[in-house]
Amino acid sequence: MDYCAEMLALIGKLAALYADRVRDSVVIASVNDVENLTAGLGRKIWQKITIIGALEERSS
Repeated sequence: MDYCAEMLALIGKLAALYADRVRDSVVIASVNDVENLTAGLGRKIWQKITIIGALEERSS
């Protein structure tokens, strides 16, 4: 799951780099959507990692 979160962060950064070179308002809006989506998914993944870690500590 950790690798998934890292991959999502890279996708968001790549989208930002792409938007930096393109000045089309539709592209910039789409890139903002991609960044928001990847950030939200990354947060959800880290929540799951935290929950799994807490469950593993309880069972030990």
